[in-house]
Amino acid sequence: MNQTGARLPGPPSDFRFVGAGPAGQGLDRYDRLRQDHSVVRVEEPQGSYWVVLKRELIRSCLQDPATFSSSAITPLNPDPPVAMIPIQLDPPEHRPWRHLLAGYFSPKRMAALRPRLERGCQELIDSIAGRDRCDFVKEFATRFPTVVFLELVGLPSSELDTFLTWEHDILRPGVDGTFDVGRYLSGVAAVRGYFTEVLAERRASGRRGDDLIGQALTWELDGEPVPDEALLNCLFLLFLAGLDTVTNTLAFALYHLATHAENRRQAAQVARAGLPMGDIVEELLRYYAIPEVARKVTRDVDIDGHRFRAGDMVLFPLVSANRDREGLEEAERVRFDRDRPPVHFAFGAGPHRCLGSHLAREELAVALGAWHRRLPDYRLDPDVAVIETWGAVHGLDSLPLLFTRKERG
Repeated sequence: MNQTGARLPGPPSDFRFVGAGPAGQGLDRYDRLRQDHSVVRVEEPQGSYWVVLKRELIRSCLQDPATFSSSAITPLNPDPPVAMIPIQLDPPEHRPWRHLLAGYFSPKRMAALRPRLERGCQELIDSIAGRDRCDFVKEFATRFPTVVFLELVGLPSSELDTFLTWEHDILRPGVDGTFDVGRYLSGVAAVRGYFTEVLAERRASGRRGDDLIGQALTWELDGEPVPDEALLNCLFLLFLAGLDTVTNTLAFALYHLATHAENRRQAAQVARAGLPMGDIVEELLRYYAIPEVARKVTRDVDIDGHRFRAGDMVLFPLVSANRDREGLEEAERVRFDRDRPPVHFAFGAGPHRCLGSHLAREELAVALGAWHRRLPDYRLDPDVAVIETWGAVHGLDSLPLLFTRKERG
Protein backbone atom coordinates (compact mmCIF):
# COMPACT_ATOMS: atom_id res chain seq x y z
CA MET A 1 0.00 0.00 0.00
CA ASN A 2 1.12 3.60 -0.53
CA GLN A 3 0.27 6.53 1.68
CA THR A 4 -3.12 7.01 -0.03
CA GLY A 5 -4.14 3.41 0.69
CA ALA A 6 -4.08 2.27 -2.96
CA ARG A 7 -2.36 -1.02 -3.71
CA LEU A 8 1.05 -0.51 -5.27
CA PRO A 9 1.87 -1.97 -8.68
CA GLY A 10 4.87 -4.19 -8.31
CA PRO A 11 6.96 -6.98 -9.69
CA PRO A 12 5.59 -10.38 -10.70
CA SER A 13 4.48 -12.56 -7.81
CA ASP A 14 7.43 -14.88 -8.40
CA PHE A 15 10.01 -12.12 -7.74
CA ARG A 16 12.48 -13.40 -5.14
CA PHE A 17 15.55 -11.86 -3.52
CA VAL A 18 17.30 -15.24 -3.75
CA GLY A 19 17.11 -17.18 -6.98
CA ALA A 20 18.77 -18.71 -10.03
CA GLY A 21 18.28 -18.66 -13.78
CA PRO A 22 20.04 -18.20 -17.12
CA ALA A 23 23.07 -15.90 -16.95
CA GLY A 24 22.04 -12.26 -16.84
CA GLN A 25 18.48 -12.90 -15.73
CA GLY A 26 18.97 -11.82 -12.13
CA LEU A 27 20.60 -8.54 -13.12
CA ASP A 28 18.37 -7.85 -16.10
CA ARG A 29 15.10 -8.15 -14.15
CA TYR A 30 15.58 -4.68 -12.70
CA ASP A 31 15.69 -3.17 -16.19
CA ARG A 32 12.13 -4.33 -16.82
CA LEU A 33 10.89 -3.06 -13.47
CA ARG A 34 12.55 0.33 -13.87
CA GLN A 35 10.72 1.03 -17.13
CA ASP A 36 7.44 1.42 -15.22
CA HIS A 37 8.35 2.02 -11.58
CA SER A 38 10.70 4.05 -9.43
CA VAL A 39 9.78 2.09 -6.29
CA VAL A 40 8.02 -1.26 -5.83
CA ARG A 41 6.88 -3.29 -2.84
CA VAL A 42 7.80 -6.97 -2.77
CA GLU A 43 5.90 -9.56 -0.75
CA GLU A 44 7.73 -12.85 -0.21
CA PRO A 45 6.79 -15.78 2.02
CA GLN A 46 9.80 -14.91 4.21
CA GLY A 47 8.91 -11.22 4.49
CA SER A 48 8.29 -7.98 2.62
CA TYR A 49 10.51 -5.11 1.53
CA TRP A 50 10.75 -2.14 -0.80
CA VAL A 51 12.92 -2.00 -3.92
CA VAL A 52 14.20 1.40 -5.10
CA LEU A 53 15.03 1.37 -8.81
CA LYS A 54 16.00 4.88 -9.96
CA ARG A 55 19.58 6.14 -9.91
CA GLU A 56 19.14 9.39 -8.01
CA LEU A 57 16.77 7.87 -5.48
CA ILE A 58 19.27 5.10 -4.77
CA ARG A 59 22.12 7.58 -4.45
CA SER A 60 20.28 9.92 -2.10
CA CYS A 61 19.05 7.10 0.15
CA LEU A 62 22.47 5.45 0.46
CA GLN A 63 23.95 8.84 1.36
CA ASP A 64 21.47 9.19 4.24
CA PRO A 65 22.59 6.66 6.87
CA ALA A 66 20.57 8.42 9.56
CA THR A 67 17.37 7.32 7.78
CA PHE A 68 18.61 4.18 6.04
CA SER A 69 20.61 2.18 8.57
CA SER A 70 23.21 -0.45 7.72
CA SER A 71 22.36 -2.43 10.84
CA ALA A 72 20.60 -4.87 8.47
CA ILE A 73 21.94 -5.38 4.95
CA THR A 74 19.80 -8.13 3.44
CA PRO A 75 16.08 -7.47 2.92
CA LEU A 76 14.76 -10.68 4.48
CA ASN A 77 16.88 -10.46 7.63
CA PRO A 78 15.91 -7.24 9.48
CA ASP A 79 17.41 -8.38 12.81
CA PRO A 80 20.73 -10.12 12.08
CA PRO A 81 22.33 -11.84 15.10
CA VAL A 82 25.85 -10.68 14.17
CA ALA A 83 26.98 -7.25 12.92
CA MET A 84 29.77 -7.54 10.36
CA ILE A 85 32.26 -4.71 10.88
CA PRO A 86 32.36 -2.06 9.52
CA ILE A 87 29.65 -2.66 6.91
CA GLN A 88 26.87 -3.00 9.50
CA LEU A 89 27.90 -0.02 11.61
CA ASP A 90 26.33 3.42 11.18
CA PRO A 91 28.05 6.74 11.83
CA PRO A 92 29.58 7.74 14.18
CA GLU A 93 30.63 4.16 15.19
CA HIS A 94 31.48 3.41 11.58
CA ARG A 95 34.06 6.18 11.09
CA PRO A 96 36.93 4.98 13.32
CA TRP A 97 36.72 1.49 11.83
CA ARG A 98 36.78 2.89 8.32
CA HIS A 99 39.80 5.02 9.22
CA LEU A 100 41.51 1.97 10.75
CA LEU A 101 41.08 -0.14 7.62
CA ALA A 102 41.53 2.47 4.90
CA GLY A 103 45.32 2.40 4.93
CA TYR A 104 45.44 -1.31 4.16
CA PHE A 105 43.56 -0.77 0.88
CA SER A 106 44.90 2.63 -0.23
CA PRO A 107 45.52 3.31 -3.95
CA LYS A 108 49.29 3.50 -3.38
CA ARG A 109 49.41 0.21 -1.53
CA MET A 110 47.24 -1.55 -4.10
CA ALA A 111 49.30 -0.24 -7.01
CA ALA A 112 52.41 -1.70 -5.35
CA LEU A 113 50.79 -5.14 -5.61
CA ARG A 114 50.64 -5.01 -9.40
CA PRO A 115 53.84 -7.04 -10.08
CA ARG A 116 52.58 -9.79 -7.74
CA LEU A 117 49.19 -9.73 -9.45
CA GLU A 118 50.79 -9.94 -12.88
CA ARG A 119 52.92 -12.94 -11.92
CA GLY A 120 49.98 -14.83 -10.47
CA CYS A 121 47.80 -14.02 -13.43
CA GLN A 122 50.41 -15.18 -15.93
CA GLU A 123 50.90 -18.47 -14.08
CA LEU A 124 47.19 -19.25 -14.35
CA ILE A 125 47.02 -18.30 -18.03
CA ASP A 126 50.06 -20.47 -18.74
CA SER A 127 48.17 -23.43 -17.27
CA ILE A 128 45.22 -22.78 -19.61
CA ALA A 129 46.92 -21.74 -22.87
CA GLY A 130 47.39 -24.55 -25.37
CA ARG A 131 44.15 -26.29 -24.48
CA ASP A 132 40.90 -26.24 -26.41
CA ARG A 133 38.64 -25.38 -23.44
CA CYS A 134 38.53 -24.22 -19.84
CA ASP A 135 36.07 -23.36 -17.11
CA PHE A 136 36.95 -19.72 -16.55
CA VAL A 137 35.30 -19.51 -13.14
CA LYS A 138 36.82 -22.64 -11.64
CA GLU A 139 40.26 -22.37 -13.25
CA PHE A 140 40.87 -18.62 -13.26
CA ALA A 141 38.32 -16.32 -11.62
CA THR A 142 38.24 -18.13 -8.29
CA ARG A 143 42.02 -18.46 -8.18
CA PHE A 144 43.55 -15.21 -9.40
CA PRO A 145 42.14 -12.57 -7.00
CA THR A 146 41.84 -14.83 -3.99
CA VAL A 147 45.46 -15.98 -3.65
CA VAL A 148 46.81 -12.43 -3.40
CA PHE A 149 44.02 -11.46 -1.02
CA LEU A 150 44.88 -14.39 1.25
CA GLU A 151 48.49 -13.23 1.33
CA LEU A 152 47.39 -9.72 2.32
CA VAL A 153 45.21 -10.99 5.15
CA GLY A 154 47.64 -13.67 6.29
CA LEU A 155 45.76 -16.85 5.42
CA PRO A 156 47.37 -19.92 3.77
CA SER A 157 46.64 -20.28 0.06
CA SER A 158 46.86 -24.05 0.56
CA GLU A 159 43.45 -23.82 2.27
CA LEU A 160 41.81 -21.95 -0.63
CA ASP A 161 39.47 -24.76 -1.64
CA THR A 162 38.15 -25.03 1.92
CA PHE A 163 37.74 -21.27 2.16
CA LEU A 164 35.83 -21.16 -1.13
CA THR A 165 33.49 -23.90 0.09
CA TRP A 166 32.69 -21.91 3.24
CA GLU A 167 32.20 -18.71 1.25
CA HIS A 168 29.85 -20.44 -1.17
CA ASP A 169 27.84 -21.96 1.67
CA ILE A 170 27.37 -18.52 3.25
CA LEU A 171 26.67 -16.32 0.24
CA ARG A 172 25.34 -18.38 -2.62
CA PRO A 173 22.11 -20.26 -3.22
CA GLY A 174 22.12 -23.52 -5.11
CA VAL A 175 21.60 -23.63 -8.87
CA ASP A 176 17.95 -24.44 -8.12
CA GLY A 177 17.59 -20.97 -6.60
CA THR A 178 17.02 -22.14 -3.04
CA PHE A 179 19.05 -21.07 -0.01
CA ASP A 180 20.04 -23.71 2.53
CA VAL A 181 19.90 -22.06 5.97
CA GLY A 182 21.64 -25.00 7.61
CA ARG A 183 24.49 -24.80 5.13
CA TYR A 184 24.71 -21.04 5.72
CA LEU A 185 24.92 -21.41 9.50
CA SER A 186 27.50 -24.16 9.18
CA GLY A 187 29.64 -21.94 6.95
CA VAL A 188 29.41 -19.00 9.34
CA ALA A 189 30.41 -21.21 12.28
CA ALA A 190 33.33 -22.65 10.32
CA VAL A 191 34.76 -19.26 9.36
CA ARG A 192 34.37 -17.74 12.81
CA GLY A 193 35.81 -20.86 14.43
CA TYR A 194 38.79 -20.76 12.08
CA PHE A 195 39.57 -17.11 12.84
CA THR A 196 39.15 -17.74 16.57
CA GLU A 197 41.86 -20.40 16.37
CA VAL A 198 44.13 -18.22 14.22
CA LEU A 199 43.94 -15.28 16.63
CA ALA A 200 44.63 -17.56 19.60
CA GLU A 201 47.58 -19.23 17.86
CA ARG A 202 49.10 -15.88 16.84
CA ARG A 203 48.87 -14.59 20.40
CA ALA A 204 50.26 -17.78 21.94
CA SER A 205 53.21 -17.99 19.57
CA GLY A 206 53.98 -14.29 19.58
CA ARG A 207 54.09 -14.52 15.76
CA ARG A 208 52.12 -11.54 14.59
CA GLY A 209 53.69 -10.60 11.25
CA ASP A 210 52.98 -7.70 8.91
CA ASP A 211 49.80 -9.15 7.39
CA LEU A 212 46.37 -7.83 8.26
CA ILE A 213 45.66 -10.45 10.93
CA GLY A 214 48.95 -9.66 12.65
CA GLN A 215 48.23 -5.96 12.55
CA ALA A 216 44.67 -6.50 13.80
CA LEU A 217 46.05 -7.86 17.07
CA THR A 218 47.53 -4.40 17.74
CA TRP A 219 44.45 -2.36 16.83
CA GLU A 220 43.00 0.10 19.30
CA LEU A 221 39.86 2.21 19.30
CA ASP A 222 39.61 5.15 21.69
CA GLY A 223 42.83 3.99 23.32
CA GLU A 224 41.52 0.51 24.11
CA PRO A 225 42.40 -2.82 22.41
CA VAL A 226 39.72 -4.00 20.00
CA PRO A 227 37.78 -6.90 21.60
CA ASP A 228 38.11 -10.30 19.95
CA GLU A 229 34.39 -10.40 19.10
CA ALA A 230 34.78 -7.21 17.08
CA LEU A 231 37.93 -8.53 15.42
CA LEU A 232 36.06 -11.69 14.42
CA ASN A 233 33.20 -9.68 12.95
CA CYS A 234 35.65 -7.58 10.93
CA LEU A 235 37.72 -10.51 9.68
CA PHE A 236 34.54 -12.37 8.78
CA LEU A 237 33.47 -9.50 6.51
CA LEU A 238 36.90 -9.22 4.89
CA PHE A 239 36.89 -12.97 4.27
CA LEU A 240 33.56 -12.86 2.42
CA ALA A 241 34.35 -9.74 0.42
CA GLY A 242 37.82 -10.84 -0.58
CA LEU A 243 36.80 -14.28 -1.84
CA ASP A 244 33.68 -13.38 -3.78
CA THR A 245 33.24 -9.98 -5.38
CA VAL A 246 36.16 -9.77 -7.82
CA THR A 247 35.71 -13.43 -8.73
CA ASN A 248 32.10 -12.85 -9.74
CA THR A 249 32.80 -9.56 -11.50
CA LEU A 250 35.46 -11.30 -13.59
CA ALA A 251 33.01 -14.09 -14.38
CA PHE A 252 30.36 -11.67 -15.67
CA ALA A 253 32.97 -9.68 -17.59
CA LEU A 254 34.13 -12.76 -19.52
CA TYR A 255 30.55 -13.92 -19.97
CA HIS A 256 29.74 -10.59 -21.60
CA LEU A 257 32.83 -10.57 -23.80
CA ALA A 258 32.27 -14.18 -24.85
CA THR A 259 28.78 -13.24 -26.06
CA HIS A 260 29.56 -9.81 -27.60
CA ALA A 261 32.18 -10.19 -30.31
CA GLU A 262 32.71 -6.49 -30.97
CA ASN A 263 33.33 -5.67 -27.32
CA ARG A 264 35.70 -8.64 -27.13
CA ARG A 265 37.60 -7.38 -30.17
CA GLN A 266 37.88 -3.92 -28.61
CA ALA A 267 39.19 -5.35 -25.33
CA ALA A 268 41.79 -7.44 -27.16
CA GLN A 269 42.89 -4.45 -29.25
CA VAL A 270 43.45 -2.32 -26.15
CA ALA A 271 45.25 -5.12 -24.31
CA ARG A 272 47.57 -6.01 -27.19
CA ALA A 273 48.46 -2.36 -27.69
CA GLY A 274 49.60 -2.26 -24.07
CA LEU A 275 47.09 0.49 -23.26
CA PRO A 276 45.40 0.91 -19.87
CA MET A 277 42.31 -1.23 -19.38
CA GLY A 278 40.68 1.29 -17.04
CA ASP A 279 37.81 2.40 -19.29
CA ILE A 280 36.89 -1.20 -20.06
CA VAL A 281 37.02 -2.13 -16.38
CA GLU A 282 34.77 0.78 -15.39
CA GLU A 283 32.18 0.03 -18.05
CA LEU A 284 31.97 -3.64 -17.11
CA LEU A 285 31.80 -2.77 -13.41
CA ARG A 286 28.95 -0.40 -14.18
CA TYR A 287 26.90 -2.77 -16.26
CA TYR A 288 27.47 -5.87 -14.13
CA ALA A 289 27.24 -4.39 -10.64
CA ILE A 290 26.78 -7.58 -8.63
CA PRO A 291 26.08 -6.54 -4.98
CA GLU A 292 22.53 -6.31 -3.64
CA VAL A 293 22.53 -3.59 -0.96
CA ALA A 294 19.76 -3.33 1.64
CA ARG A 295 19.08 -0.92 4.49
CA LYS A 296 16.68 -0.69 7.44
CA VAL A 297 14.46 2.40 7.74
CA THR A 298 14.87 4.26 11.03
CA ARG A 299 11.96 6.72 10.71
CA ASP A 300 8.86 7.22 8.61
CA VAL A 301 9.86 8.87 5.32
CA ASP A 302 8.32 9.53 1.89
CA ILE A 303 10.32 8.34 -1.12
CA ASP A 304 8.93 9.40 -4.48
CA GLY A 305 5.36 9.39 -3.15
CA HIS A 306 5.64 6.16 -1.16
CA ARG A 307 5.59 6.05 2.63
CA PHE A 308 8.38 3.96 4.12
CA ARG A 309 7.78 3.11 7.77
CA ALA A 310 10.36 2.79 10.53
CA GLY A 311 11.52 -0.82 10.59
CA ASP A 312 10.88 -1.43 6.87
CA MET A 313 13.61 -3.07 4.81
CA VAL A 314 14.66 -1.51 1.50
CA LEU A 315 16.67 -3.12 -1.30
CA PHE A 316 18.90 -0.92 -3.48
CA PRO A 317 20.03 -2.89 -6.55
CA LEU A 318 23.18 -1.08 -7.64
CA VAL A 319 22.88 -2.45 -11.15
CA SER A 320 19.53 -0.67 -11.52
CA ALA A 321 21.12 2.67 -10.64
CA ASN A 322 23.94 2.03 -13.10
CA ARG A 323 21.65 1.13 -16.01
CA ASP A 324 19.23 4.01 -15.49
CA ARG A 325 19.21 6.19 -18.64
CA GLU A 326 18.51 9.25 -16.52
CA GLY A 327 22.12 9.06 -15.37
CA LEU A 328 23.90 7.96 -18.55
CA GLU A 329 23.16 8.01 -22.27
CA GLU A 330 22.70 4.48 -23.63
CA ALA A 331 23.06 3.09 -20.13
CA GLU A 332 21.40 -0.12 -21.29
CA ARG A 333 24.43 -0.91 -23.49
CA VAL A 334 28.06 -1.77 -22.78
CA ARG A 335 30.15 0.83 -24.62
CA PHE A 336 33.92 1.04 -24.34
CA ASP A 337 34.12 4.18 -26.48
CA ARG A 338 32.41 6.64 -24.13
CA ASP A 339 33.91 10.13 -23.97
CA ARG A 340 34.75 9.58 -20.32
CA PRO A 341 34.44 6.69 -17.86
CA PRO A 342 30.93 6.58 -16.41
CA VAL A 343 30.21 7.58 -12.83
CA HIS A 344 28.72 4.43 -11.37
CA PHE A 345 27.71 2.84 -8.08
CA ALA A 346 29.21 -0.63 -8.47
CA PHE A 347 31.06 -0.03 -5.21
CA GLY A 348 28.04 1.52 -3.51
CA ALA A 349 27.51 5.12 -2.41
CA GLY A 350 27.63 7.02 0.84
CA PRO A 351 29.74 6.20 3.92
CA HIS A 352 29.86 2.47 3.13
CA ARG A 353 31.37 2.80 -0.32
CA CYS A 354 33.57 -0.28 -0.77
CA LEU A 355 36.99 -0.03 0.89
CA GLY A 356 38.37 -2.63 -1.51
CA SER A 357 37.54 -0.69 -4.70
CA HIS A 358 41.20 0.14 -5.46
CA LEU A 359 42.26 -3.50 -5.11
CA ALA A 360 39.32 -4.66 -7.23
CA ARG A 361 40.14 -2.22 -10.03
CA GLU A 362 43.80 -3.25 -10.00
CA GLU A 363 42.94 -6.94 -10.13
CA LEU A 364 40.37 -6.52 -12.91
CA ALA A 365 42.70 -4.42 -15.05
CA VAL A 366 45.56 -6.91 -14.70
CA ALA A 367 43.35 -9.93 -15.38
CA LEU A 368 41.49 -8.55 -18.40
CA GLY A 369 44.69 -7.18 -19.94
CA ALA A 370 46.73 -10.36 -19.53
CA TRP A 371 43.89 -12.64 -20.65
CA HIS A 372 43.21 -10.72 -23.85
CA ARG A 373 46.85 -10.39 -24.78
CA ARG A 374 47.22 -14.17 -24.65
CA LEU A 375 43.72 -15.57 -25.26
CA PRO A 376 41.76 -12.94 -27.21
CA ASP A 377 39.32 -15.25 -29.02
CA TYR A 378 36.95 -17.50 -27.12
CA ARG A 379 33.28 -18.37 -26.99
CA LEU A 380 30.81 -20.07 -24.70
CA ASP A 381 30.50 -23.82 -24.89
CA PRO A 382 27.08 -24.13 -26.59
CA ASP A 383 26.42 -27.48 -24.93
CA VAL A 384 26.63 -26.18 -21.35
CA ALA A 385 24.10 -23.81 -19.79
CA VAL A 386 25.52 -20.84 -17.88
CA ILE A 387 23.52 -20.32 -14.69
CA GLU A 388 23.42 -17.15 -12.61
CA THR A 389 22.61 -17.28 -8.90
CA TRP A 390 21.59 -14.23 -6.94
CA GLY A 391 21.02 -13.05 -3.41
CA ALA A 392 23.50 -10.87 -1.50
CA VAL A 393 25.65 -11.04 -4.64
CA HIS A 394 25.14 -12.24 -8.20
CA GLY A 395 27.49 -14.94 -9.38
CA LEU A 396 28.30 -17.62 -11.92
CA ASP A 397 29.47 -20.97 -10.57
CA SER A 398 30.78 -22.07 -13.95
CA LEU A 399 31.71 -20.47 -17.29
CA PRO A 400 32.82 -23.06 -19.88
CA LEU A 401 34.82 -21.42 -22.68
CA LEU A 402 36.06 -22.90 -25.96
CA PHE A 403 39.21 -21.85 -27.84
CA THR A 404 40.14 -22.51 -31.46
CA ARG A 405 43.54 -23.79 -32.58
CA LYS A 406 44.75 -20.25 -33.27
CA GLU A 407 44.21 -19.25 -29.61
CA ARG A 408 45.88 -22.28 -28.04
CA GLY A 409 49.52 -21.38 -28.45
